[in-house]
Amino acid sequence: PNSVSSRTVRVCSAQCNAVKRSGAMAALTGFPYGVVEAIAEHLGLNDLLPFGATSLEMHWIAAKTASDAAKYAFDGVLPAAYLRLGPREPPDWLKFLMALQPRCLVRGNRKVWPDQTRPLPFVLDTTGPWFVEFKLAAAGAPNGTPTIGLIDAGCPDTTSGEGGRHWPGDLSRRGTERFAISLAPYDGTVLAARPGSLTRCRARLRWEKIGDEQRKWNDPMSCGFLIENRKLKFFRVGGGGAWHSGETVCEDLPKQVS
Repeated sequence: PNSVSSRTVRVCSAQCNAVKRSGAMAALTGFPYGVVEAIAEHLGLNDLLPFGATSLEMHWIAAKTASDAAKYAFDGVLPAAYLRLGPREPPDWLKFLMALQPRCLVRGNRKVWPDQTRPLPFVLDTTGPWFVEFKLAAAGAPNGTPTIGLIDAGCPDTTSGEGGRHWPGDLSRRGTERFAISLAPYDGTVLAARPGSLTRCRARLRWEKIGDEQRKWNDPMSCGFLIENRKLKFFRVGGGGAWHSGETVCEDLPKQVS
């Protein structure tokens, strides 16, 4: 049956636990389809993997269940369309895991860095609330440090090249057709570009400067931004080791940002 009572779910869940303990996950193939779906909804990801490996039908049930759970848990997050497992497109649940894994965006030591904007592997609904954290260390940088920020998710697609996917140039430093904003966390400089404007806005948060980008080494700094109700605030960890924020720097973010 397609409709399953709560009592049936409890009974089937208990039977599923027994099956897991016995290592005979394949025994679930004998249950009615609706009961199997109900059991799958009560399994964690580690249990869904062997569950989906028992048969093709179980595979589709497990994949749908995991994807539905991921979309519910991360409502407002959209993994980047370019995420791939080789030539194949991964299932939705795996896209979320790939997109939300910590990753290094920029790393290296060179005299000349290309001027570019690199996207995060996900899009955020600006209703929020979302907090995105970065760790940044820069040294021997006479022209300043890398910045953190966000752009309108409607920007044209990125290009692939040295270092990964990117847009040429710093989109927050020049006028574009889309919104872009960035923060230099060492000194609190904020740059923003608005649609239709050929110039960019520049401001500075009331933060004391931390470190010196031109020194041979600086300790890594934690920083990030908070998005809530289409408003944006930048944060960083100060010299005393505590997080602090600046004032709201934008109150009308685009509906989706990356």
